[in-house]
Amino acid sequence: MLTLLPDDGYSVAVRTPSAGPAKEGGATGDDQQRTDFPAYASNVTGLDSGPGRSWLTADAIAAVRDEHDRAFDDAEYEQRLTSVRDRMARGGMDAMLAFRPSSVEYLCGYHTAETAPQPLLVTGSATYLYVPDLELGRALASARVDNVRYCGYADALRGLEAFLEHAAGVLPAGARVGIEVGHASTPPHAVEYLRGSRVTVVRGEHLVETVRLRLSEAEVRCVAEAAEHTRAGVDAAVAAAREPEATDSSVAGAISAALFDGANSASAWGPVVATGVRGGIPHSSWSHRRLGPGTTFLEFSGAHHRYHAPVMRTLAHGPPGPDERVLAELAETAVAAVLDTARAGVSCADVANAAAAALGPLPDGVVFHHLFGYPVGLAHKPHWMDGAPFYITRDNPEPLEAGMVFHIPASFRYLGRCGVGLSQTFLVTETGARVLTHGAAQLTVL
Repeated sequence: MLTLLPDDGYSVAVRTPSAGPAKEGGATGDDQQRTDFPAYASNVTGLDSGPGRSWLTADAIAAVRDEHDRAFDDAEYEQRLTSVRDRMARGGMDAMLAFRPSSVEYLCGYHTAETAPQPLLVTGSATYLYVPDLELGRALASARVDNVRYCGYADALRGLEAFLEHAAGVLPAGARVGIEVGHASTPPHAVEYLRGSRVTVVRGEHLVETVRLRLSEAEVRCVAEAAEHTRAGVDAAVAAAREPEATDSSVAGAISAALFDGANSASAWGPVVATGVRGGIPHSSWSHRRLGPGTTFLEFSGAHHRYHAPVMRTLAHGPPGPDERVLAELAETAVAAVLDTARAGVSCADVANAAAAALGPLPDGVVFHHLFGYPVGLAHKPHWMDGAPFYITRDNPEPLEAGMVFHIPASFRYLGRCGVGLSQTFLVTETGARVLTHGAAQLTVL
């Protein structure tokens, strides 16, 4: 039975019986019978000097925990923490402070719609999650952490000093703390504050994200489930584009409805629908225009527990013209070459070189970014490119590893005239590439 133990007037300790055995494979949630998890965040403490939160009662906490939506079992999170702590030790770090929301979720399961910085401190033996008091419900529902520290909602929005002071205070003087200094989710003033405190800040760029590159079997199943939603989006786009008065925005609306239907999370980006000339202008999207002439470029992803499986598809409104045929052939060639070459042990440069050789010299006027793949998986807004910059490019000599998942963004354009994008999301295995998305990467003629 859940009990609430009074502490100092505004802190609580939460305990529950041990959980039964988890389901095989790691994933939990909508696609699996609910498991009773043990109560983590067993030390929930306020950092402000205000009155206690009278609404933080044992009954309320029990009700929140009953609605938990953690995506994986305990063993999965333990393995992730172990891997990150090993990397911390190799890098001479005593602790790590993660601000990137997707990496916080990766390590402890915590996720919320709130965008205020809510960092996770990982030491060699404990984890601390820092949240506004309004997010205590989300922390109790989703986070697998040893400690939760909170302050008032307005205080958390104004500054991080209470969180940072506590984080520095639980570490020994001179402790080396890794922070992803260069990422947009890390507030610069947080780095400055810690540098002026009793700890030593060291660059921890992509420490967690490098571990995230190799997906577990449970994570791959999440990507595969996301791919089912992506397939529904493609089918909806084709059906909507065939309507007599179809516009780019009506197609985008149909894609969005299909991606949300039956999903447990939203995509971090898109959908992109760029029709006619706008398809030839990179990263243009829908603006309530009639479809065509020529082609309509699509890019979007379904999501499952915020794991993504993006695709690019292109619709042709009638027989494609010569420009569209050239671009489609280039896109098909690039996708096929990557899938034929990629497997564990092959370097990213070798895959990119093979694809570049298959393409040959590009026709005059063709715009291409020469990025033959980027990693995907767990992602938070603003984009599903939310991990380490481990790209399939000609200047990356690192080998592919089994368990990595990539999107092949084979988009080719004549600037200001037209564009064609075709792609797949695939899993790297010991024997080759296994495509996780559905349907042929070919021009779809309506």
